[in-house]
Amino acid sequence: MAAILAVLSMLTKSTVCFVLSFVYSFFLLWRKRALFFACVCCYLFFSLWSKWVDAHNVTKLSGNETTFFVRFIAPIYIDGDRVKTVVQWQNERLQLIYRLRTEEEKRQWDELQIGTTCSLQGMLERPSLPTNPYAFNYRRYLFHQRIHWIVRPTSLERCMRANITWMERLQTIRQDGIRYIQNHFPHDAGAFMQALIYGERSDIEPTVLASYQKLGLIHLLAISGLHMTLLVGGCFYLFIRLGITRERATMILLGCIPLYVILAGAAPSVMRAAIMTSCFFLASSRLRTIDSLSIACLVLLAKDPYTMFHLGFQLSFLVCFALIICSSFIQNQRSVIRQLFATSFIAQMSTLPLLLYHFYEVSLLSIPLNVIFVPLYSFIILPLSFVALFVHICIPFLSPLIIYGLAAVIAHSNELVTSLSDTLMLTLGRPPALLIVAYVLSICLLFLSFEQQKRAHLFRFSFIFVIIIHFISPFFRPSGEVVMLDVGQGDSIYIELPYRNAIYIIDTGGTMSFADELWKKRKQSFRVGEDVLVPFLKAKGVRTIDALIATHGDFDHIGDAGDVFEAVRVRKLMVGMQQQRNDLEQTLIEQASKKGARVQIVKSGDRWAVGKAQFYILSPFGNEETTNDGSIVLYAWMGGAYWLFTGDLEEKGEQQIMRTYPSLPVDILKVGHHGSKTSTSESFLRHIRPKVALISAGRRNRYGHPHREVIERLRHDHVRIFRTDEHGAVVIRFHKRISTIQTFLP
Repeated sequence: MAAILAVLSMLTKSTVCFVLSFVYSFFLLWRKRALFFACVCCYLFFSLWSKWVDAHNVTKLSGNETTFFVRFIAPIYIDGDRVKTVVQWQNERLQLIYRLRTEEEKRQWDELQIGTTCSLQGMLERPSLPTNPYAFNYRRYLFHQRIHWIVRPTSLERCMRANITWMERLQTIRQDGIRYIQNHFPHDAGAFMQALIYGERSDIEPTVLASYQKLGLIHLLAISGLHMTLLVGGCFYLFIRLGITRERATMILLGCIPLYVILAGAAPSVMRAAIMTSCFFLASSRLRTIDSLSIACLVLLAKDPYTMFHLGFQLSFLVCFALIICSSFIQNQRSVIRQLFATSFIAQMSTLPLLLYHFYEVSLLSIPLNVIFVPLYSFIILPLSFVALFVHICIPFLSPLIIYGLAAVIAHSNELVTSLSDTLMLTLGRPPALLIVAYVLSICLLFLSFEQQKRAHLFRFSFIFVIIIHFISPFFRPSGEVVMLDVGQGDSIYIELPYRNAIYIIDTGGTMSFADELWKKRKQSFRVGEDVLVPFLKAKGVRTIDALIATHGDFDHIGDAGDVFEAVRVRKLMVGMQQQRNDLEQTLIEQASKKGARVQIVKSGDRWAVGKAQFYILSPFGNEETTNDGSIVLYAWMGGAYWLFTGDLEEKGEQQIMRTYPSLPVDILKVGHHGSKTSTSESFLRHIRPKVALISAGRRNRYGHPHREVIERLRHDHVRIFRTDEHGAVVIRFHKRISTIQTFLP
């Protein structure tokens, strides 16, 4: 605990961590005075070590370098036409990302091995910062791996492989083993064998992997304590049966465990399991399990303090610690099934705050499914994977039967997991810091209730109470907000009224996909709806959307609306009155009907109110000649301000609105058509006189949006401009009036 608090205090500079450190020191003086001096020394050591590591985690490159002589130091991942790996140059690690141009080039990259050195020409760029609320911070992720630059090669030449280290040889053996499975086993079964033997999950289908993640079963595909115990225990038993003495078997396994750690990818969970297993062999009678866990934690943090920020490290140690302190409760259960249920329950509860922080939702089926799948993977799929590989190498003619059985079990397991992945999901959203503290305290009381029956009901109710507070807290929030999300070249706007009286989404953005050659196809391509909008909604704890307003049928506005319908409940779909609809709109309307959403066709003059907020539809009129001018134009009064959301409205549509609504004051304008010069005319600006302009446009988009003329018009009228290509997402919070405007890029 002293080491963990020291690392967190130094690397996060968090006041909370420093306060917890003082609280912990007082606790030691009060209850564990004998450990006080040792813990203070540990705290000081890890504080100084973390500070030194962080101070030296800096780049010496300027970013203007174009010629590099690099060494490939990590596995080379090729997904369709994209190559991704880590290289080293001048004692600095670089993230290499390259887009392949030909199939022959793909084969050449596929032949590269760890330890190869090459000369390349390319450009350096900084890793991207998150541009949306709750988005993944790629720059911080690479920083914790001591990577400060991305290199994008334009050419690769003079490759050779020499002076291979023993670590690189082991990594090469791992890479060859993965390729052997890829080449000789069915794809689905082989992908799971790679995960269970080598700790490599990249070949598992993204939808299947996501299903395991949702149901809290992803730990089954990671090499951890149970995995290591079964593997090492099986080998130890085999050695004894072959006549090898216990002492010699122990020495052999102690020598093999570090080698297997490297072959299995050296993830934090693997290293924790390996260190604890080694401690058991070395001092099983003198060392408690909790002490082995502490030694593993100290070793990993001493090796690299940044390991603390690895989610696998956090989950692995939390689960292991919870199971150790609750071991007596588990052992007191009368049957194996009850023990499995108790183990699954404790594991899930101990990681609940972390899972909610990172994934925003939990599955109510997680605990019963773990009771089924833990024995299935531990005693059937895992042993069969090792046996199938061994038999295929040594006795090939016997392997088809084993492979068939393994493939059948995995196929049926995956079918069950994918069918249940969206069933009984409880979306709570990312908890704020205070609620995380409440979760931690209530879970501690929950575990304490297993030992103290006197106040057990009170302790258990405290946990349920925290979940209820988390569930209903958005409905007690007095402020509302409007978020213009950064969806690239497209539109997507989130509106939440105070006390969550209503939630509206105006458009969803869309990711254009083009038919490519088969070799270029990636396992999972980026989608705005799936990768930006849906995670944002779940992080907010949104379970129901009152209305999805599809302004018009362009792909960059509603192309990914289907992802929203699949992820959350939508009560109503609003579409504009038009003479004719394109295929995309028709498909969206059909999907909405299948999902139980009411389809409402709106036109100029429609209106509704929610509390003090009022909404008016200004357009379409039904006689528009173009799709853009047929956009739904929404006029709203919220937070003491007038808002105008214009879709892709162009000048002709603006003229019709001005004629129909001679008085139209606007405080905040969502600029039409991404800032195209055919929109936001001078006469329209004079008519509405906005104070703030919001522009949604992609970075370096091929249309040149927003156009220079539009920016000049807005600046001439002293309008404050916010645009997603320069500022990222824009969040405007309000209550009785506008309170803050926040952007997500400096």
